[in-house]
Amino acid sequence: MQTISTEQGESRQGGEQAATDASHECPQRSGASPTLLEHFLPEADIVMNHAIVVMAPPEVTYATLKRVDFARSRSLLLRAVFALRLAAVRRARRRLRLAPLPARVRMSLQNIEDYGQSKLAEKEGSEIVIGSIARLFNVESLFTRRTAAEFKSFDCPGHFKAAASFVVMPYGQRRTLLAYETRIRATDTRTRRRLFLLDALTAPLGRLVMRRMLRVVARVANYQCAAPAHHHRQQAT
Repeated sequence: MQTISTEQGESRQGGEQAATDASHECPQRSGASPTLLEHFLPEADIVMNHAIVVMAPPEVTYATLKRVDFARSRSLLLRAVFALRLAAVRRARRRLRLAPLPARVRMSLQNIEDYGQSKLAEKEGSEIVIGSIARLFNVESLFTRRTAAEFKSFDCPGHFKAAASFVVMPYGQRRTLLAYETRIRATDTRTRRRLFLLDALTAPLGRLVMRRMLRVVARVANYQCAAPAHHHRQQAT
């Protein structure tokens, strides 16, 4: 398993440049067409991204990405972070009188609406974009349902818009480059200042969570590709 990491905390006012891991250069997407993420959030105050090489073909990686349950991860960090988020979401849903989540929950791209996010777009086999709009430190505000078009045009003060994409690209023979990028944009100056302060406190944890999520997908996809080969070797012997 090979990782390629680029991380960026970008202020449009400060004009900071991305810092790239010196040990690797992140491959560029072929062609000049924008990603789906860029369509929904072309400008951002904060950007973080990370990529990992998966030893499985793109179709296996993409299928795994869509169904993997991050709540069942072996990573103690992911389980702890998601447990805190789940507790906050349960409280918010109670206050809003929404249907309670089941006792045994899943956290996957198939049920992100349960946690206040929306799937904005999908290019089958290539990219999935999810997004949310909220007020800082107000979990209930996540559950105001908006369409993809409403997300793109939303600009009411006092909020931030967050969008994230998972991109799957072929990377050599039977390998995949799985990339994850998060973009966050505040809708007014006061919220932007608070967002930068929060990012300064939480960015290291956010990057760790991002890496662990990609590693979970890579591990499951790698296992699925290795298991049939192992079974075939057993039959041959």
